[in-house]
This record gives sequence, C-alpha cells and structure tokens, in this order.
Amino acid sequence: MRSLSSTLLTAQQQASHTPYVRIEAKNKIAGVVRLDWTRLYTGTEDDYFHALTMPGDGSLIRVRVTPPADGRKLYRQRVVNPGSSSDFSNWTYTNQYNCLAVAAASLGAEVSILWINTSREVRRLKSSDYGVSWGSPELIDYSPTTAVNGLAAAYKPNGDLAIFLADQATLYVKKYLGGSWQTKAAWDKTTGDLSGVAAVYDADWNLLVTGKDSSGNFKLWSLIYGDGGDVSLATWSALKEFASASSDGNFEYQRIFVDKPDVYRCFYIEKFSGSEAYNRPFWSHSVLDAKFLDNLWREPVPFNLSSIWISHCPLWQLLLVIYPQWCLESSANDTEP
Repeated sequence: MRSLSSTLLTAQQQASHTPYVRIEAKNKIAGVVRLDWTRLYTGTEDDYFHALTMPGDGSLIRVRVTPPADGRKLYRQRVVNPGSSSDFSNWTYTNQYNCLAVAAASLGAEVSILWINTSREVRRLKSSDYGVSWGSPELIDYSPTTAVNGLAAAYKPNGDLAIFLADQATLYVKKYLGGSWQTKAAWDKTTGDLSGVAAVYDADWNLLVTGKDSSGNFKLWSLIYGDGGDVSLATWSALKEFASASSDGNFEYQRIFVDKPDVYRCFYIEKFSGSEAYNRPFWSHSVLDAKFLDNLWREPVPFNLSSIWISHCPLWQLLLVIYPQWCLESSANDTEP
C-alpha cells in the first residue's frame, strides 16, 4: 500500500476535483546537463599539438604547434569574447620552435603557456593581464628525454601551479609554490609508455592518463596527485582503469582532456587500426556528486568526426573551451513547460 502525500490528501478533501498534469522537460542525463554541440570555426590550421585556457575575463587563449615539416613553431592567440561571430584565424608567432608538447593554464589575470623543445628544455611564457601582453620565455627545467607524449598544467586557487610531464613510461610533476619552482618528482607507478596526460585542480590535482600497462595493453586511467583533499599531500593515488584494450587488438587510447565546469568532463581519442581505421574523439562525464577518486564515469560517447589530437585541431579548440561556460548557463536555463 502506498500512502498519499499531504498535498494529495488536501486535494482529496476539496469539494470539487479538477485534475492537472504537470510535465517538466530538462536537458539533463541522470541530473547532468546534456551538451548540444555547434561548430564555431573551421580553419586551415594543421591537426597537431594545441592547448587552450580561459582566464578570468572570459577571453580565450589558444596556442598551437606546427608540424615537424614547419619547424614545430609555437603560435598563440587571444580572442576577447569567443563566440559564433569571433575571428579565430589570427595567430602570433612566439619565436619559439622545435616544440614537442605544449600546455596552457590560467588563474584570474595570470596565464601560463608551457612547452618542451627538442633540447629538452621546459619553458614558460607568462602573462599577468589576461594574455594581452607577455614576458620573456623562462627556462624552468629539463625533461629526461625527448620522448615526451604528454604535458598538462593546472593552477590551485592560491596561485600554486603544477606541471605534469609524461616522458616515456614515467609521469613527472613539477610545482611552483610560493613563487619558487620545486624539484620535479616522478610517480611511483609501473607502466608501459604513456601517450597523454590531463589535469584539473579540485582539492587535489586530478589527472587522466593514457598509455600502456607493463604488459602492453592500452589503458586510460584516472589518478590523483594529492594536495590534502582526498589524497595526502605529495602522494599518488592508485591508478584506476577507465578504459582498456588488449595489446593484441586493434584499439588504443591517445591524448586526453579534462575539466570540471559542473561535473568532471573528459575527452580522448580512440584509435582503431583495423578495417575502416579511424581516430575518433570520445567524451564522457563523471556521475553526479561523485568524487574524482570514485572513478565513476558515464559510458563514453563518440563524435561523428575524425581527429588525431584532442583539443589540438581547430574544431576542438573551440568546442572544449566554449562548452564550460555554456554548460553552466544551460544548467540555469532548463525549461519547465
């Protein structure tokens, strides 16, 4: 037997009864906003290394590296009010070349562009005015080798910055604390070569990593570098599997992007080398109210396009940076007819 609610009991006691049906339509899946994607730009830039960030004024900072045939040159761009009417085609050459990987991060007015070159130099360009002007390149460290397949960076709200570098089978972290760069530290995991890393700060540095395990199987893992939130300071959580493909199969995972506009949202490339081969972007998001440590993700969904690089081709540059702001606005504008 089911008891009537107080509202229904009150209605039952009325002299007359007029039934009403109320329908609510919300653009959500299991409580999480469902994103509607729109192409904002199609340009002539090569599908190659790229990074982006949005500083506190809402502008868009994009950086890209040209292919080896063009010297791996590093370009930057600032779009004041990114949208469907914006011009995303103007680039400024930074006079940096031979770049192997690139990352970008921002906090308030501060923006950092980071890259590694063929001399193993880890360098940074910093702006303190939302990317309007930039200082001189700063040498902050050296990578162990030139076999670098992933670079990510994320700010902590107090201004600390962490850089994560995937060099062969080792993930390194280098932190900028209180105005000083710290010695880089290696993780304590055993894997095969890594192919990508992404980072977002939320009480800890929360990471997604692609690569191989020690048996050669292809993996996508979640991982936390602790800052005292869910994981102790300067310690690594266990690697938790998100996706897996056998070493003797035709699938592998490459490149990765993660952010938290509302829930954790990630994007990665699934590479298929069998018949009708493809490089297809997939996206997923965490379960509502789940902690990153829980490793609870929605089944990944493919995009109907081909790309080798997540957040590196012109389309992804715009999709991945516009969606966080739109997502939060959409959440506040659910329709209730």
